[in-house]
Amino acid sequence: MNSSSFQRFLAESLGVAAIVAVVIGASHMAANLAAPAFGDLIMNALATAGVLVVAITILGPISGAHFNPIVTLVFWIQKKISAGLAIGYLFFQLLGGALGAILANLMFDQSAILASSNIRSGIGIFLGEIIASFGLVFLILMAIRISKEALIPSLVALWIVAGYFFTSSTSFANPAVTFGRAFSDAGSSIAWESVGMFVVMQIIGALLALFVFMFLTKPIRK
Repeated sequence: MNSSSFQRFLAESLGVAAIVAVVIGASHMAANLAAPAFGDLIMNALATAGVLVVAITILGPISGAHFNPIVTLVFWIQKKISAGLAIGYLFFQLLGGALGAILANLMFDQSAILASSNIRSGIGIFLGEIIASFGLVFLILMAIRISKEALIPSLVALWIVAGYFFTSSTSFANPAVTFGRAFSDAGSSIAWESVGMFVVMQIIGALLALFVFMFLTKPIRK
């Protein structure tokens, strides 16, 4: 592993750790404040939007700011990154997810690792996660296509905030973040038995987004 690759891997890990720490930490704070469920949702949405804009903006020049295995998967399918780099990104994204949850738990005087009891399942919730993941990947691909990369931090943040309120799953849209959330029992956590199906739905959403993107952007025959 050369220094350039490690810099990218570290940036990916830091980005995911920051996102998960914010998501879990916001829920711990909501619990401390005895906030109602909608208060927890609003706090999470606003905090997540903030960290996404910051993390993507400052770490994007180093790693591309994937911070998400389904984004890495789509870039690998398009041959924009090598298989070796994609595998490295995946490992460090998952590592960052776990570390982010542990740090959030410790900040709020919880055990470093907690077993989540928050089971998330059902056709509606799974559909919500497909939609959330589809929209996230599609907007990234389209922004790159139309040379609006500078808008990606705000576009991603806006989509995720919208997803908190309109999707039944509250828009996880990220396998590494899903994995990280399972290390806590905060309101925004997810039980381990729900993680697998969430990841499957996220992958389906990403692949559908890639398919639609390729169809919409292929040359039109006259």
